[in-house]
Amino acid sequence: MKLRVKYSGQLRTATRCGEEDVGWSPDRTLAELIAHLAERHAAGRPHLLSDSGAIRPSLLIAINDAAVMANEANATRLRDGDVVWLLPPIAGG
Repeated sequence: MKLRVKYSGQLRTATRCGEEDVGWSPDRTLAELIAHLAERHAAGRPHLLSDSGAIRPSLLIAINDAAVMANEANATRLRDGDVVWLLPPIAGG
């Protein structure tokens, strides 16, 4: 199956792309996808995962315009055609 992943803010800069298509197995979870993306885009890893490998609680995640909490990622299964938005927190002054 195929997913579309969209990056925003600092993740867009770190991954050097605004979006990408990812081939994915239907039996895998959102948490596994985020770990895969952190491995695929090493510069984006600090925005996705903590030093312990957990999904950053501050990372905003949406699947097809529905918000998903980071602590729900292990139980969230993805479907063919899903669009996953990853939005790191915005800071500045």
